[in-house]
Amino acid sequence: MDVTGNDTDGAQVVGATLAACGIDTVFGVVGSGNFVATDALVRGGARFAGARHEAGALAMADAHWRTTGRIAACSVHQGPGLTNTMTALAEAAKSRSPLVVLAGATSAGMTRSNFYLDQAALVTAAGGIAEHLHGPGTVAADTARACRRALDEHRPVVLNMPLDVQASAAFAPQGPVAILRPAGRPQPAAHVVAQLAEDLLSARRPVLLAGRGAWLSGARDSAAALADRIGARLATTAVVKGMFTGHPRDVGIAGGFSTATAVETLESADLVLALGATLTTWTTRDDTIFGEKTAVVQVDREHSALGRNEHVGVGIAADADATVRALLAEVGDRRSASEFGPVERSAAPAAPPPSTPGTCHPADITARLEELLPAERSVVVDGGHFIGWPAMGWSVPDPAGFVFTSAGFQSIGLGLGAAVGAAVARPDRLTVLATGDGGFLMAVSELETLVRLDPDVLVVVYDDHAYGAEVHHFLHHGSGLDLVRFPQTDIAGLARGAGARAVTVRDRCDLAQAADWFAEPRGVLVLDVRIDPTAVGPWAEQDFAGH
Repeated sequence: MDVTGNDTDGAQVVGATLAACGIDTVFGVVGSGNFVATDALVRGGARFAGARHEAGALAMADAHWRTTGRIAACSVHQGPGLTNTMTALAEAAKSRSPLVVLAGATSAGMTRSNFYLDQAALVTAAGGIAEHLHGPGTVAADTARACRRALDEHRPVVLNMPLDVQASAAFAPQGPVAILRPAGRPQPAAHVVAQLAEDLLSARRPVLLAGRGAWLSGARDSAAALADRIGARLATTAVVKGMFTGHPRDVGIAGGFSTATAVETLESADLVLALGATLTTWTTRDDTIFGEKTAVVQVDREHSALGRNEHVGVGIAADADATVRALLAEVGDRRSASEFGPVERSAAPAAPPPSTPGTCHPADITARLEELLPAERSVVVDGGHFIGWPAMGWSVPDPAGFVFTSAGFQSIGLGLGAAVGAAVARPDRLTVLATGDGGFLMAVSELETLVRLDPDVLVVVYDDHAYGAEVHHFLHHGSGLDLVRFPQTDIAGLARGAGARAVTVRDRCDLAQAADWFAEPRGVLVLDVRIDPTAVGPWAEQDFAGH
């Protein structure tokens, strides 16, 4: 798209430039400080989804990226409009999600304005990148730079838009807007590849551990081929669940959501090759997967990601897929010393665990929903104690079908917004949100957004009428649990009041009330699943690791 003509104001140039850069979706809450720029972006061809809260809007844009790999925009008012995004912005920054956030800003010198705030400092503190409209003559270049930096640096960029610059006559560029520089894939040094290949071939229990960087680099097929060639097991971080689904050497998620097979595999590994994974305490089960004789090699194109974990012995600044392909060529047809065979899988379903009367065990209801839901799905998981049951129990077609909203910052309350973003981005897949009653009620305003937009979405509320993580963590404290427990809320009634279809589920048989919806999903269905509050997930001991 060409952006031409000079007789326009800065706000319109911002919107037109973003459209020319390829931004085709914008989520937001519109106020006076971002009205004109947002309208110009929509007139440039972008679709707009209006949120009820700015945190929800940013979570929507984040989920759009995670499910499509396409950058979206979030548009908010100055001052409180921006501050309301902070938790979601920090999550996006920690999860390396490229977004462009349009934020109104007070005019130069207006320090007495109620809206005045050092927005750049706030954004930087949250881990984002602060950009700025510097003047009427640079509006288009400033806007294009914000898009470019978001994609190049894989972080959310907040474009602060002073009101005086927005209102000034601005100069639009002549011709197409250049946003992307050709970016090569950082290659590993030949001698490093040669040594790593020797180490992998001599390892008796090698594991390839793939993270978000491996998925984004397109290393799924190459990593699977390398695992076959050297007899390695495959594992992933939680955020790229599903990357190796169906591969005979895949043990699933490494970390708090590991199966017994994954735990045994990782704890017995003598060499772990981390591909685009930063090896957080969640992924390493608080570093318990590393033994004294475990060699750890980390490959990441981001220098800042290397060596954050003290167990890393070798850090390689390179693209994950490029590194794996170089290793495949170096290994060739040589035999490996690996003792790992394909993963043995049990076909026998586990017996439903017991639960207190009038409640469901979360593992049982999760298993039943896995049977009822279509394979083509986008699973969105909010934060809370319940997270392990859907994370471990629901399958996804690929990592783009899994949006873990608390992976980076361990917040709750971003799930409803992320479900909107996933549903808007991928209408070809049924969006399934797993949330706790705490996270659901924290962000309940976005339930109206879901109903208004009317996508096909299942909202499953794991309802223990408490902040369950705190209940289980402090159960033996002796007092204070009334601080994190609440009276039972009629979530189904609340959802029906917002216009959604809703069912209260106290037993898996109650799902029959929505049998027609499961047969042909249409619109928003909310399940208020009353789960056994005494049920404790095996990942609970990690809930507070590093706190």
